[in-house]
Amino acid sequence: MNTSFSSCSDVKSNNYATSQDVRGVIPAFEVMVGGKPILWDRENDWVLITGVWKALGKSKADVLKVVDANPGLPMKKIRGGRLAIQGTWLPMESARELCVKNAWPLRHELVPLFG
Repeated sequence: MNTSFSSCSDVKSNNYATSQDVRGVIPAFEVMVGGKPILWDRENDWVLITGVWKALGKSKADVLKVVDANPGLPMKKIRGGRLAIQGTWLPMESARELCVKNAWPLRHELVPLFG
């Protein structure tokens, strides 16, 4: 049995101020995986998929390759401001589908995010 996954007590809640969102803030849940933060928006369930790719040891450019290989995928990119929220954000279900295909090594650590 693998016991390396994060428990729900490892999930933090934070508000990240940003001018890149009409709300002026991204209210996010955050869990550390492989020393990298993975965030998801508490209000709209969008996931910072860049964090997953960093936890896999892949580059930000690899995220764009995967996203570009899936035309029509809804996404938003946040550039500038807090480093913690910069990157490519996807809706929860889209992020889950990409993780099932590409992030198998992190499956246990991603339980708090995807169940």
